[in-house]
Amino acid sequence: MNSFSIYVVIAGSLVLILTACSNLRSNADDKLLAQVFDKRLYMSEVQDVLPQGLSPEDSLLAQNAYTERWIRENVMMHEAEKNIPPDLKIDDLVKDYESSLIMHQYEKSVVETLLDTLISDEELEQYYEENKSQYQLESTIVRCHLIKVPQKTDEKIIKEFEKNWKSKKEADYRDLVELCNQYASTYYLSDSIWYKLDLISQEMPIGSVNVNAIRNNRVFQLTNDDYYYFLKILEIRDKKEIAPLAFIQEQAAKVILHKRKLALLERLKEDLYQRASARNNIKIYLE
Repeated sequence: MNSFSIYVVIAGSLVLILTACSNLRSNADDKLLAQVFDKRLYMSEVQDVLPQGLSPEDSLLAQNAYTERWIRENVMMHEAEKNIPPDLKIDDLVKDYESSLIMHQYEKSVVETLLDTLISDEELEQYYEENKSQYQLESTIVRCHLIKVPQKTDEKIIKEFEKNWKSKKEADYRDLVELCNQYASTYYLSDSIWYKLDLISQEMPIGSVNVNAIRNNRVFQLTNDDYYYFLKILEIRDKKEIAPLAFIQEQAAKVILHKRKLALLERLKEDLYQRASARNNIKIYLE
């Protein structure tokens, strides 16, 4: 029997248990909403799971939707029950499933409490140097400056954009940022962030920016009926090249934290074993 079938049976068994308990709780005053073979759904059970604060109309819609779903699930469960293999040990499977849920919750609590999530620049650099061959680019990426200003913007403001865009003075750059905050619909002015060229192309007039175009020209100043466009390509990394650390930093951090998590849980498991062994809480009767 495959894993999926086992979990279906386990989930079904839990539903059976819950349904049986709820049926025992039901009384003569509780409205019966539906019955599928020997299983019954009562109003009190539905009210327990419906969100609070619904209007009478929304409450009725939610009640009907829940009831319909319950009916379909229990029709399928009835069929599943009839087809349980005779050698399937439901109690053992439920116990194993319960144990795995408890273990998962405990490990999650330990990780949330004890895992150090701070990653230094040095650790990121070390990981990158040891693993950068794994991070080949799947598409061209660029560092760039990009500004899009709506066509309706006053011409004097556009002149200010053009002046500051071409300038290399720090004061003019600050003015450019201020203009972007006030008038630009989109702007990227960070020197350190890498973007997929496809993303930049989508911000520009159709067909104006592609791999060939940025090989021949690094600075673009375009316009159409919708926007004024300013684009300056600072650096290019081609498909198949090794991705720079700044581009894969978030992914690298996730890998580092995952390794820390595994190491933490392994240490915890060993510490608990040693403690239990020292206190003679472990008995081994193998011959």
